[in-house]
Amino acid sequence: MFVQQDWLMRQIEMMVSTILRLLSLEASRDSALPEESRQSGPGDRKSDSKDRQRDSEDRQRDSGRWEEELDRLLRQGQLGRAEDLLFEHLDPEDRGALSAALDFYRRANALTDAELEAQNFTREELLEGLTEVAKRYGLCLPGFGDGPI
Repeated sequence: MFVQQDWLMRQIEMMVSTILRLLSLEASRDSALPEESRQSGPGDRKSDSKDRQRDSEDRQRDSGRWEEELDRLLRQGQLGRAEDLLFEHLDPEDRGALSAALDFYRRANALTDAELEAQNFTREELLEGLTEVAKRYGLCLPGFGDGPI
């Protein structure tokens, strides 16, 4: 049992780290491209850019509210409700929500087995949730969540 839990903890830690590295590489790649290359589709590029910026600002405002609630629920030991809130706000277009999800699973993974059990949660459920987040964002990470060898 201890070996299984330890393996699950390492899987969750490695999966979060891998996703963060992938996002970091993608961000550095995108910033190296000229502005014109980052935009696609017909229409006025300046107008499209302003619309995307406005959408991003709206998501950031909304994000701050639910992320505070997510943090509060996690601190109060309401892991199930916190995860439900997280999944309500996941949006593949919103990298901030992905970042919040990664932080959530990293923090939840730091809880002891007894703390998880007191909240009717298991490490398996944490790994399943993190795997689902990755899928929603189109991240395929072979080898994660396959079970101990």
